[in-house]
Order: sequence, then structure tokens, then C-alpha cells
Amino acid sequence: MATEDGVTGCLRCVSLTGPASGATIPRPLGRHTLTRHNHCAGEDVLVDTTTGARFPAAPTGSLLLSSVPLGWRGVIVESHRLPPRELSQHYVIGHGISVNTGAHPIPFGWNGRKGWRDGVINPGESHFLTQGELNTPRWLRTFDEISIVLQPWFVADVVGDGLPADRIEFATQRSVDDIVIARYAAAFHAELAAEIPKGPLYADTLTVGLVLHLLAHYGVAKPKAPAPRGKLNAFQLRTVVDFIDAHLSEDVSLMALARQAHVSPFHFARLFRRTVGIPPHQFVLRLRIERAIGLMKTRTLSLAHIAAESGFHDQPHFTRAFRAVTGTTPAVYPHRR
Repeated sequence: MATEDGVTGCLRCVSLTGPASGATIPRPLGRHTLTRHNHCAGEDVLVDTTTGARFPAAPTGSLLLSSVPLGWRGVIVESHRLPPRELSQHYVIGHGISVNTGAHPIPFGWNGRKGWRDGVINPGESHFLTQGELNTPRWLRTFDEISIVLQPWFVADVVGDGLPADRIEFATQRSVDDIVIARYAAAFHAELAAEIPKGPLYADTLTVGLVLHLLAHYGVAKPKAPAPRGKLNAFQLRTVVDFIDAHLSEDVSLMALARQAHVSPFHFARLFRRTVGIPPHQFVLRLRIERAIGLMKTRTLSLAHIAAESGFHDQPHFTRAFRAVTGTTPAVYPHRR
């Protein structure tokens, strides 16, 4: 969605305090619910400063993909194709990023303290506003964008210094050429469009990485995040693996795994990969496939039941993931053993 500076807006029905950090959430229905959304408006909403009314930043017909059905934590990511538009003054709740994913520069303006300012946002460039900023934007051509809205409670959890969510602010950026932001936007989009999504744990890893980049480069007060050293010790690794195994049918968050190891989410993702050799989301996928193979050997359960018990969204998701890892389908696999 675009706002005064092309930035995404607030979250619909999302508390600023957020859920308990790292809590597991019910598994969404799966990728088949995330196709094209041309018939509906986006989940990001803006608040008109004059009337207090909420309205969607991506109007009906402009939403292409959304992370909402996938249950990602701390972030809403949407792909939009916005018609030329001028918006009334509004504010956003959440730290919003808009990345121009089109092939052409978009003439873009905003009504700031010194009146209207006009410029362009080039392909790959971003607008970035901290939560609560007032916006009055206009863009003069169809605008293809990736909208990323970071929930303040999630950013505060990543900082981990006990700061309240409303104390963490970012410096506004307009048409910034930040290749790191562009790469995170591309990674989010690829996950949204993937036939076999890597899952919310992978989205957690992307979101934490993006937050750390933004804090380091645009944070008003920049908390230090020292580079992690070494690996997880044997006790930490066993605790984490046992926790994953006990919650394998759920979407366990990066925050929850980090708590098991008593390290920050930033440190955990890197230490885990150094220790195991693969990132957490790939490790979880392998454990799910192993559990599924074990259940298949009993030859008493349906594939749909095995998919649910192993933590997959549904049987088609299980089949696609199984083929990607083993090179064959669950229906054929037992007969090859």
C-alpha cells in the first residue's frame, strides 16, 4: 500500500502490544487460500486524521498477494497494483515500507510541512515511515509495490532491551535506494508466491533480519546487536530439538526457539545454523518428513492424517514438500522401501 511517502499503513484489528512473544499460533489453512485477491481490499488500513475513519490502503481490485492467510508473526506483507490516486491526510500504525517492484519510475508527491513536494520512486527504491507519521500522498501512474508493515511489538521483541514498543522510532526515508530492503522484499514476495512455502519460521527469520537492518541504518536510537560467537552448546541444542519435536504439528516461532536456548532471536538463527549446518526452518521440515515416514511405515493411517500429524497444512502441501525432499511422492515412497 502507499501512503504519503508511499509507505504502508496500519494493521486491521492488531493490538500494538501483540501476543505473547514467541507464542505458537494455530496453523493457517494453507497456500490454497493465498492465491489472487483481486476481489477484495488489503488488510493494511489507514486512519483519516479528520474523521477517524479507517480505509484500506489497497482498495478492492489492487491486492495481488497477502501474508495474512499464512499467519506470519509481527509483519503483514502484501503485493499491490495501485491505480493512480491521491489520499487525504491519514496516519499509520506500524513501521511501513513500500518498495517499487515495477519496471518504471513512478511520479510521487506528498504534502509536507512546506507544502507539496514532488519526486519519483524508481524501481527497487523504497519509502519508509515510522509508526504514527502523518501522510498525504499522491502517485500519478499505476504503482506496483511490495508493502511491508512491521508491528511495533515485534520490533521491540527483537531489540530485547525492555524498551516499550512506542519508544522505538525510525528516521523517515523517501525514495531510498537500499538494496538490502529490496532483497528482503523480493524474498518475502517469493515466499508468498511459492508453491511450497518455507513456512512462518522462515518468515520469522526474514522479518528479524529486516528489523535489524532497519535499526542499524535508520533507527533514531540504534540499539547495538553484537555479532554472535561460537555455537549452541549440547544442552541448548537438545532443549531446542526436544521443543521442536513436541510442537512439530504447530508453527513454532523463532522467538519461542530462541527462548528455549536463552539467547536473542538474532543470535539464535545464526548460532543454530552454525551448530546444525542448516537454518531452523529447514531443520523443522526435515523433522516433519522423518515423522511422516515413520507414520507411513505403520500403513494404518491415511495420508491426510499423516500430513496433519506431521505439521503440514494439508495433504497437497505434504505431497509437494515430501517430493521436494525425497524426490518422490508419499503414495509411492513406501513401495520403494
